[in-house]
Amino acid sequence: MKPGLSESQPHHPGRIAVHCLAILQVCWLALPTNLQAQSSASYIVVDATQKKILLEGEPDRKLPVASLTKVATATVAMDWVDARKGDRSEMMTVPYSVSSLGGANPLGLAPGDQISLRDALYSALLASDNACALTIADHIGREMMQRTGGPDPVSVFVTQMNALAATQGMSRTRFADPHGLSANGYSTAKDLARLMIYAMRNASFNFICSQQTRRVAYVRQGQSMAFDIKTTNQLLGQMGVDGGKTGSTAKAGECLILTVRKPDRISDLPGGMKRRVPYRLVIVELASSDRFGQGRMLIQQGWNAYENWLASGLVVKDAKEMLTTPTR
Repeated sequence: MKPGLSESQPHHPGRIAVHCLAILQVCWLALPTNLQAQSSASYIVVDATQKKILLEGEPDRKLPVASLTKVATATVAMDWVDARKGDRSEMMTVPYSVSSLGGANPLGLAPGDQISLRDALYSALLASDNACALTIADHIGREMMQRTGGPDPVSVFVTQMNALAATQGMSRTRFADPHGLSANGYSTAKDLARLMIYAMRNASFNFICSQQTRRVAYVRQGQSMAFDIKTTNQLLGQMGVDGGKTGSTAKAGECLILTVRKPDRISDLPGGMKRRVPYRLVIVELASSDRFGQGRMLIQQGWNAYENWLASGLVVKDAKEMLTTPTR
């Protein structure tokens, strides 16, 4: 992949590369599970309900995170609209700056096109659409500037992305743009787990990330253009995966966030009452050499670790075993 290109741009490996990939896949299956988990420079598996860290490998290492950045972009946008009781069907104008933006633009958006915030969120989260992410930041950033001032709308929006990170205890994170193409941004697996747990509180965010496909539309010179977009999350719908976000650039490598669910656990309480406990994992991989293959392994290992923790009586021997997040 050429520097600066994002994951959804096509590339065509030759026959030799295909054969090599098949050999690598066979070798992967032969690796012990503890080595399989180490194909990522950094990873973490967390119980999303009680914040127990089940598996980790260099989770505090600062790394570029590519389009995982768009989780913050979407979350800031949704929080802003919800706070002012806005409408996600509001139309946004695609800014001129998309003409010089690299990476994924699956809708072929051009300056002056009109797209709803709702459809832009779908395209940014499912299809990893950089043009939509930039359009969201430009549009909402202009609204923010009316209250706060600032040098330009995108910078004001990114400031709010970093403010969100600060409120969630993401002390080793710096967002440099709304799409993840900049080489100046970074985060950690642990910080992104914090961000995802926060984002999952929004039912609309969860719904968007759970969709395999979505028809979206935009308006160009008065004519409506409709497209079907498809999720880039190849594990969605498998092994309990019900959401997440992908990311990939030459510098960041393969990045992935997964949310994984099993049927809720029902436990008895005194007085004949019952308690429903969600079975939910958040998995983050950064700089992976095989994010989806590793993701499958981490799902299996994560559930095994969770069941062992459950069998132990949910004992926590050290505060470091828990992911610290702000109280709700």
